[in-house]
Amino acid sequence: MTKNRIRLEIGGVECFVSSDDSEEYIRSIGDEVERTVSLLRKQNDRVSVVEAAVFAALRFCDDARKAQASADNLRGQIKSYVEDASRARMEADEARREIDRLSRELQTLRARLASDRQDEQAAPQSAVPAEPAAPQRMTRQERAAARQAAQEALSALPTVTQPDPDAEKGFISFFEKKTGEE
Repeated sequence: MTKNRIRLEIGGVECFVSSDDSEEYIRSIGDEVERTVSLLRKQNDRVSVVEAAVFAALRFCDDARKAQASADNLRGQIKSYVEDASRARMEADEARREIDRLSRELQTLRARLASDRQDEQAAPQSAVPAEPAAPQRMTRQERAAARQAAQEALSALPTVTQPDPDAEKGFISFFEKKTGEE
């Protein structure tokens, strides 16, 4: 890439700038610096070109730092939003999988119920009650689900503590007992 050599005049001082940026861009920056230096000199007649250039440089540096801080803040917010969106997407996917699993389980239970109803209708009605069917073995998942449900049910129950028999006697009873024993 060739360097562009551009002649600028800022505050009556001629300078040459070599840059990889386009000539239009460098001229626009030079015009902005020229306007700032001229404005500072118009605001205070005692300000020299050098002082005005220093004040302009301070102003531009301040603006650049504030813009950088603002950009960093926006990057942080965007990162947070992306993380939140990713987390929400994962939760939605997990919820969809759970819905699918529960739908399959519901279909299975409905099929069993329909089968059981057909078996009841097909079985001859007798006065002697039928023997209860042998319990079916539970799968690992069913056992784990039952264990989890039992633990949740137990944790939901209020805890019962034994009442302290001395607590009912109260503060006065304690001292009366002590004085009566002496």
